[in-house]
Amino acid sequence: MACHHVQLPGGGHAIVCGSRRRRPPKCVCGSGLPADLLCDWKTGPGKTCDLAMCARCTTKPAEGKDLCPGHAKAWRAWLAAKGVPESST
Repeated sequence: MACHHVQLPGGGHAIVCGSRRRRPPKCVCGSGLPADLLCDWKTGPGKTCDLAMCARCTTKPAEGKDLCPGHAKAWRAWLAAKGVPESST
């Protein structure tokens, strides 16, 4: 186990010990696949959902954009309310 000295914002210090290996997060769908995508749904100024998901769980509304299953449903509802067919996006 490795220990590291960390500078705290108030000027103090801390010693943090733990393994340096970080496992990639797993998708919330339970498939065991690595969650290498983050949801891009805007949740506020400069903020996005960032739910980690696998490639099977994403919906791509545009190039370089990924939506988690919950926000993909909200996106489809928004499209329907605007009268825009999903296939046109």
